[in-house]
Amino acid sequence: MTDLLFRSEPYLRESAATVTAHTPEGGVVLDQTIFYATGGGQPGDSGSLVWDDHSMPIATTIKGEGDQIVLLPAQATPLPPVGITVTQTLDWDRRHRHMRVHTALHLLSVVIPLPVTGGSIGVDKGRLDFDMPETLADKDALILRLNDLIFHLLEINHRLPAGPLQRIS
Repeated sequence: MTDLLFRSEPYLRESAATVTAHTPEGGVVLDQTIFYATGGGQPGDSGSLVWDDHSMPIATTIKGEGDQIVLLPAQATPLPPVGITVTQTLDWDRRHRHMRVHTALHLLSVVIPLPVTGGSIGVDKGRLDFDMPETLADKDALILRLNDLIFHLLEINHRLPAGPLQRIS
């Protein structure tokens, strides 16, 4: 099992970890990670691992078996040995842009009170798919409502509400 540090410390850019396994595909599994794995329409994090006098660029991160998170190297390279301590470092600029787009899409889902059927997140843009029988007539009103939410600097967290979700009307 990989401890998901990004859940409790989403702004952590670097952290030590211990290599617990290698995957048959050439991935590295750590005991704890700051790397978010591909999922929910959002790409996995990239960055690097450093140990001793070695450095390995990480191209992406995926979910592995069970609760494992697997870091995939950018190119074929010797992997850090199991049991060694490494320093994991995020490509912070990329991660932060994903976080900003992710948050913007959550805000959009608040101002459009329709079921979300899918979506994707990229570095510079994102997309949400709604179960929308017809096109919304007043896009300018949506923009005003989005800007109003942003203006109020609402607290952002990753916890689910205890009760049913409430939409802003």
